Amino acid sequence: MMTAARTMGACNGCLLRRLLRTVLVLSLASLRLALANGDDVHLPALLAELKHRGYPRHGGHAVFLGDAGPWLPFLQQNHVAPVSAAELRAIPDESVDLAVVGRGAGVDFGLVDRVLKVGGVAAVFAASRSALELPGNYKVAAVIAPRSEKNEGAVAAEKTGASTGGSAAIARRHHRKLLAAPGNKEDVLDGLEGVLLEPPQRRHAIRRLRPKYLPELTGDSLEGYRRRVFIDVAPAPGGGAASWFRKHYPRGRHEFESVRLTAAGEAAEGIGDWLEGNVGEEDYVVVKAGVEAAEEMLRKGAAVVRRVDELFLDCGEGGRGAAGNGNLGRRPYWQCLALYGRLRDQGVAVHQWWSGMLR
Repeated sequence: MMTAARTMGACNGCLLRRLLRTVLVLSLASLRLALANGDDVHLPALLAELKHRGYPRHGGHAVFLGDAGPWLPFLQQNHVAPVSAAELRAIPDESVDLAVVGRGAGVDFGLVDRVLKVGGVAAVFAASRSALELPGNYKVAAVIAPRSEKNEGAVAAEKTGASTGGSAAIARRHHRKLLAAPGNKEDVLDGLEGVLLEPPQRRHAIRRLRPKYLPELTGDSLEGYRRRVFIDVAPAPGGGAASWFRKHYPRGRHEFESVRLTAAGEAAEGIGDWLEGNVGEEDYVVVKAGVEAAEEMLRKGAAVVRRVDELFLDCGEGGRGAAGNGNLGRRPYWQCLALYGRLRDQGVAVHQWWSGMLR
């Protein structure tokens, strides 16, 4: 029995020594990586300190803002998702438990505050604690001292309450309306009317269609926007989409600017640039467009897509037999349905549009 106990103790000692060697090797690897890149070894130390203090909580959502560079494997191993400033704008309000702002990230703290939960932590690199001006709804949770006077330290601050003003309130008000809606984004999208898997064959079927508009789903009063704009992108002059919009859209007491753009074929390639140059994220933008224009918006990426709050997709271009349309398009109808799904995946509240809606 004594021999067995000694053998078991020896095995346990071997396992412990192997574990310590493994930890040491991993630590040395992180140190070499930091020294090779001129880092101050604050990222591993900061995450270790935060974990020791219970941040983020188990199952929490953690993000890293800035260029992850060689730290990407380290962040992934610690379940911290690198995001860009543009991707940060697409994150729902108060959904992040930990936000680490990397050096040179160039991110307005108001955007960080918008996505951070109450009780969550924002960690930033700063020369000293006094050099960091924290909003009144934050308290210092941890400080990682610099290795020398020439290097930066890191400060972690816990969000203790909701923001009431300043840049955070502006960021919240000007954030994508769908993504800033109370509750889950998917819940709002699920509230939209169902998609028609086949083009309607009769005009009376089109007239019975009742879109579920974004302001109705989110309770948005449309207050506080710089502009409210309806943009009709059509392949030819004419049409009455603007009149239909004024009659049916829940505008409340607000007037919308109406813009008519004629874009067919190759001309649709300029729609993304036009949107990027003429409307901003602080505007409330509703667009009616065909397949080619909508595809161009997606090709331009998030910089354009996030400027569009609600979109009416003209599927009449994409198939045979749509009421009153005949065979207008070169593409099968399923391609329009696929585009509809891609727009939904990008967080756009999208509806199907039929010319019979104008009658």
